[in-house]
Amino acid sequence: MDLDALAALFRSPQVRLVDLTHPLAPDMPVWPTHPRFTQELIESYDRGDVACNHALCMSEHSGTHFDAPLHFVRDGAAIDQIEPLRFFGRMATIDCSKVAPRHAIGIETILDFETRHGAIRPGDAVFFHFGWDAHWTEPAPHVAFLADWPGLSEAAAGWLVERQVRIAGSDCLSLDAFGSTEFPAHRRLLGAGVLIGENFARLGELPPFAFLVTLPLPIRGGSGAPLRAIAVVGAPTS
Repeated sequence: MDLDALAALFRSPQVRLVDLTHPLAPDMPVWPTHPRFTQELIESYDRGDVACNHALCMSEHSGTHFDAPLHFVRDGAAIDQIEPLRFFGRMATIDCSKVAPRHAIGIETILDFETRHGAIRPGDAVFFHFGWDAHWTEPAPHVAFLADWPGLSEAAAGWLVERQVRIAGSDCLSLDAFGSTEFPAHRRLLGAGVLIGENFARLGELPPFAFLVTLPLPIRGGSGAPLRAIAVVGAPTS
């Protein structure tokens, strides 16, 4: 591998990095049964300490995160057991910003994307841009973000499994539509070993295909993990 060429690529004006991650903050929305993110100052310059340090408390599913198979599958793989190569690769982003609240999209939405932009391949990550991240920064109790989001149908999830994608995700609190009690998309995808990404940001800034780089925390035995996600996008040519 030519490391100098790789470094030059990321410095090139022809490459743009899009941060798909919401900052972790105490006032961010969380799943109703999960602990809120807290950040407590332990060491402080103002107190005379030689360093600054915070204690953190959060769910494995805080902020922008992955669900590992263990989240819904007994004896499924934990997040620290996922091979690192799964966190890097091509990413398809499907625009679903006109989808009605609570609607679970079907296979036809994915097929329409393929007709217009090209085939989804085995090993791709597939994300659905519902535009729900626009509600992320609203003040507590985050009424809009925490209710009525759209999602993925079981049939669409099954289609992604058949295509052997490595990740499926969205900018909503859950990949299953609001009100689901059986979580069919979660069960179908995680049951097949497909990671689920939730609470992603800025999907609306991406072209149909980009390169995704994600680095989840390797929590031993974790059912998921917060992560930093970056999309590598080719800059438009004039």
